[in-house]
Amino acid sequence: MFCIKLSLVLLLLFTPVFGAIFKLPSFHLMRNSDEESSLENSVDEEYENEPYSALSEEEFTALRIEYIKNQILKKLRLKEKPQIQLSDLPQPLKESENLFPDQDMDFISTYDDDFYGKTTQAVVLPYEDEASCLRKVLFPSRCLPFQLPNDIHGPDVSSAELWFHKKRDIMDPHNQTFIISEVAHWDTNKSFQKTKPIAIEETDMKEGWMKIDVTYVVKTWMDYPDNLIHAINVVCKTCGMDKSQSPISSLGDLKPFLIIYTHSQPKRTMIHRRPKRSLDCSVSKNECCRESLNISFADIGWDDWIIRPKYYNAYFCRGSCTTPMAIMNAATTHSSILQKVMTRGGLRGSRPELTPCCAATQFQPLQLAYLNGNKTVTTKVLSNMIVETCGCM
Repeated sequence: MFCIKLSLVLLLLFTPVFGAIFKLPSFHLMRNSDEESSLENSVDEEYENEPYSALSEEEFTALRIEYIKNQILKKLRLKEKPQIQLSDLPQPLKESENLFPDQDMDFISTYDDDFYGKTTQAVVLPYEDEASCLRKVLFPSRCLPFQLPNDIHGPDVSSAELWFHKKRDIMDPHNQTFIISEVAHWDTNKSFQKTKPIAIEETDMKEGWMKIDVTYVVKTWMDYPDNLIHAINVVCKTCGMDKSQSPISSLGDLKPFLIIYTHSQPKRTMIHRRPKRSLDCSVSKNECCRESLNISFADIGWDDWIIRPKYYNAYFCRGSCTTPMAIMNAATTHSSILQKVMTRGGLRGSRPELTPCCAATQFQPLQLAYLNGNKTVTTKVLSNMIVETCGCM
């Protein structure tokens, strides 16, 4: 048997295991003896006479899932799983599919070449900050301070909405008028406050969710990233309740929130196309094919911070590339060159020591909505997370 350095052993082990996620380079090793057959780069055959053959399919699956977990953390710029608790999300986020970006995986992202995830949406929950809110209250109102994400800039924002849940009031039969204002300060020490109206909304609703367009003010905030903490005041001048009370709900799943959409949304920047037909694996198929790899975030203990999707199919590539049919079906430049080398008659009439391996040839991105802080739910597009097609390379 031939000797091999540890680093190459690990690379050889991980290439077929994790090739479903990255386009790993093909490494083909030459054995020292002509009696040794060439390495077969497939999960089923590669380790038949190696120490790694002791690994079961379940152990290989565990390795693949662990790799995917590491890739998700890296693409989100996280070193480890966030140590946070999934608090009560506002009711619209739990019940409405339309508030999250489209989860359709049949698209091409213009950001596919970027390793790190691109933010498509951010949902920001308010927090208590008395310094950012008005001190004098003349009407029933609620001040909502928000700490905005630092990875979104003014040109990135396509739209922004303020959502709040209106309470019942004795004056509801006469309709209600809400004034939404930006809370700002005259001085840098924040000693003198001022308000600037953003919107005036009249409603005949007795109780329920109201949505206010605040795109302009949010884009303005994002243009000046030195201060990411801003506040919005919601006032009901027609309500009959006491001025010390709030006309909107602020607890549990009725808490208000600010939702920011960016120009990176799939519906706006991703081009729909017809996916290439992939040869999926079956019980009787030994050639290079695409095998299912279902990832459940509940099963891996990540459902406490990942909101959507609940699970997804990452797929991976497996199978032999030594059959004539598999080689002929290879469609990459690499495999075409390799095919010519393999079919060319050698001086000694022996078969070349190089063989193609089964690897992913096309990928799709994954959209992930996660809680990256107790007050922010972020949706990002992660490139190259789902295998679309496999081929011999």
